Amino acid sequence: MDYTVGELAKRAGLTVRTLHHYEELGLLNPSGRSDAGYRRYSEADVLRLHRVLALRDAGVPLKDIVPLLDGETPQPLAAVLQAQIEQIEAQLLTQETLLQTLKNAARRLAQHGDGGDALQVLLDAMQIRRVHERWFSPEQMRALRRRWEMLPVAERDAVETAWPQPGVCAAMDAGRDPASPEVQALVRRWLVLQRRFIEMAPGMEDTLRQMYAQEPELARQSGISNELIAYLRRSKATLPPEEQT
Repeated sequence: MDYTVGELAKRAGLTVRTLHHYEELGLLNPSGRSDAGYRRYSEADVLRLHRVLALRDAGVPLKDIVPLLDGETPQPLAAVLQAQIEQIEAQLLTQETLLQTLKNAARRLAQHGDGGDALQVLLDAMQIRRVHERWFSPEQMRALRRRWEMLPVAERDAVETAWPQPGVCAAMDAGRDPASPEVQALVRRWLVLQRRFIEMAPGMEDTLRQMYAQEPELARQSGISNELIAYLRRSKATLPPEEQT
């Protein structure tokens, strides 16, 4: 049994124009012609079209399909699919990172307002994204996001609002003794939350410390400057040994 171009297009859920385009690319040529010169497609042509569509739907570019089907020494399909998998995974990681950046900006606007400049909030979020990309691989960033998103929303909000940073900054600016009970209490809260965060980033603790120490943009936005870190460490050193780990 053979098919006209219209019959094949209908069967495959394509347009006649698409089949003509595939013919121009060498993807699908009709096996024969009618007496009137019209295209006729055989069952073998239908099978080839299904292979073309399967590869297309897998994300393989049309220009790469012809060598797969016709080449004398075509690249193994497994290798082509693996390359396509890696490309799509990289694209997904990029999109996930962008999505998280936009979520962070939206959350900051919802919680704190825009301070009169909503665009700056978005620009700040994009800056932080670039900082993170300098220090962490896409896979590490995905792992961090997934661990964070596993927490209940209420717990995430509590972690974000519980950092005692404003109090520590105020104590440092006021020149309070790092060994005072007031500052020690703030540092204890800080350490609890820091441990909670590090639990979500196993093996990344040193990288996190270096990032906060070496990235001025991160210090600007978070308020965690090298001076503040030094003040925290001085206070931490006055705690009992069992509370310092």
